[in-house]
Amino acid sequence: MNPSGLGGYESYLHYLSEQLAFADHESIIVSQSPARDSPETLEREHYTLHHRDGNLLEARKWEYYAMSEAERGTMANKLFKLNDVSENVLLLVRQLSELIEETKPDILHAHSTYVIFNRVLAKLKSDFDLGVPAIVTIHGLPKPLILPSGTETTDYSELVSAFPFDLALGVSNAVSEALRMHLRPLRLEHLVHTEYLGVDLSTFKPNLSLEKEWDLAFMGRLEAMKSVDLFPEMLLLLKRKYPDLRMVMTGEGSMKDQLLEEITRLGLEALVEYRGVVRMDEVANLINRSRVFLYPSRREPFGLSIVEAMACGIPVITTNVFGPREIVRHKWDGYIIPANDTRALVEAVEALLSDVELRTRLGKNALESVRKRFDIRMHTTRLVGIYDQILGQ
Repeated sequence: MNPSGLGGYESYLHYLSEQLAFADHESIIVSQSPARDSPETLEREHYTLHHRDGNLLEARKWEYYAMSEAERGTMANKLFKLNDVSENVLLLVRQLSELIEETKPDILHAHSTYVIFNRVLAKLKSDFDLGVPAIVTIHGLPKPLILPSGTETTDYSELVSAFPFDLALGVSNAVSEALRMHLRPLRLEHLVHTEYLGVDLSTFKPNLSLEKEWDLAFMGRLEAMKSVDLFPEMLLLLKRKYPDLRMVMTGEGSMKDQLLEEITRLGLEALVEYRGVVRMDEVANLINRSRVFLYPSRREPFGLSIVEAMACGIPVITTNVFGPREIVRHKWDGYIIPANDTRALVEAVEALLSDVELRTRLGKNALESVRKRFDIRMHTTRLVGIYDQILGQ
């Protein structure tokens, strides 16, 4: 879980636990401690969050991510040691088994556990007769990974090296296909199914009473994967035609300082309002106060933020990659452009900002698409059906 408290997992699990509570199901969320001072237990409205320290590998990982590239090079050997993974797993086996014994869950549902909790569950299953079915939802596409030992691998390779799950759900067809390919040598590809995530339509909905404050909005991690490095040049080009253009950005990430410095260097700071990490209950209002939502990722397994904006009736500009192209239909309920193409991004923005009727039509169609395909109530119903099926087996 993100130590700043807001990310894709946090948002999704917040709204999912609410829907499960409405159906009289109790949710208990367990995460490695994301900070050295994380509280052991946090009571939320619809779930209880338990932090388990292990050897604080997760907390040290987030400290590492917060460093600049130069700092990372000098601090890696100080922060991590060769046996970190095995030591962490052994500690978490004891800590998680105690919690399972205390709470007695009917089913365990892991989310994108590639290295640690999959090994923990595998050990609990083999050595301690776990006795509780386990499924996993994979939220990401394969990516390179360097373990504390220095071993270069991928997160998917680590996942399949310890795969204790009875079922695996991919958040998009792109994710499911990548997962099947990695599980095929184990003859476990039949365990993979696609289950799109959903959004809460009582929260993410059009709010016509709000005035538009920004022409453009971006809400997400400030990382190269999200193509935020394209924004300064995009704004510079748009400023010629729209000198009063306004853009709101939220989120944290390794490119934040570099991005904001470049915006200032180009004299664009008057065009941009940077809000940092915003509270979950602010997100829908920020979207509704914007005319166009940008999500021009280079690589995106699904794109929950895209669906949230569509649910608010705000037209989205995204890219023809993986998850987004499974969500958006070009010029029907949004715009799809090539990845890593600033000129295409500028042209799409200009097309939407110059045509109110086009924005309205795309926004209306986007809302209808979400109602049919990405309503979290339907997602929850399908998920409970999956739980019942697994428990029945």
